[in-house]
Amino acid sequence: MPPAPDHFGRSSDINRIGPARIDELPNIEELSVSQFEQKMEEPNFQVLDTRSYLAFGSQHIPGAWHLDLNGNFPTFAGWVLPTDKDFLLVADDYGKAMVSNTWARRVGLDRIVGYLDGGMAAWAVTGLKTRSIIQISAETLHDMVTGTASFVLLDVRAPAEYEDSHIDGAINIPVADLRTRYTELNKDIPNILICSTGNRSSLGTSILRQHGFENLYNVFGGMTGYSAAGYARECRVCENPHGSRFFTKVTQLKKHWDLNG
Repeated sequence: MPPAPDHFGRSSDINRIGPARIDELPNIEELSVSQFEQKMEEPNFQVLDTRSYLAFGSQHIPGAWHLDLNGNFPTFAGWVLPTDKDFLLVADDYGKAMVSNTWARRVGLDRIVGYLDGGMAAWAVTGLKTRSIIQISAETLHDMVTGTASFVLLDVRAPAEYEDSHIDGAINIPVADLRTRYTELNKDIPNILICSTGNRSSLGTSILRQHGFENLYNVFGGMTGYSAAGYARECRVCENPHGSRFFTKVTQLKKHWDLNG
């Protein structure tokens, strides 16, 4: 079993007093760029970006958390996001914003209150500041690993995944732990983050950016792509380390048939 997410520890208290009624929770307000920017300046608001990690890497609002809705969004939302803040959402469209809000509520995160109308395109055409994360391929990473460049290779998967298969020289800090263990890393040299596919490592880059890290890279395709390219042994426990909202009984049966015939 992987480590228990933070929201597991809150579940007993929530169940004891009973959850809030859905009709009592705040609706997501569609905000113009100027309204969104104004709320960002208030200390009780934070930004959550739920687009793909490639979209986030291309351009995102400075300081935003990143949780790819196509990945294991609810588990990691409940795990890492602060519960004492209101969240402003960046999504592909309003429909995706509503889906993000539904999954967040299912892990006790009831404080998504605003959505950026027009998304990052609207933000960009106003000339406001954006940030980006460089995405690198398995081949590029292998060239760096076998070369002479100085960098930190940070494997943000769970310890069991890391122990099963990892790249020589990589250090393991599970992504949720980066919230406190970022102090163990060197900001002055490049930090390359890798997970099983690229989702958790993108979350990791957003956490490190919040703590002043600038020279960050995310491995596109993660260890799955690195192994498929023949550079490492395939990880046997990486397919679904924490359970995904897309992981169905059919997927489990298929894996059983593949393994057992």
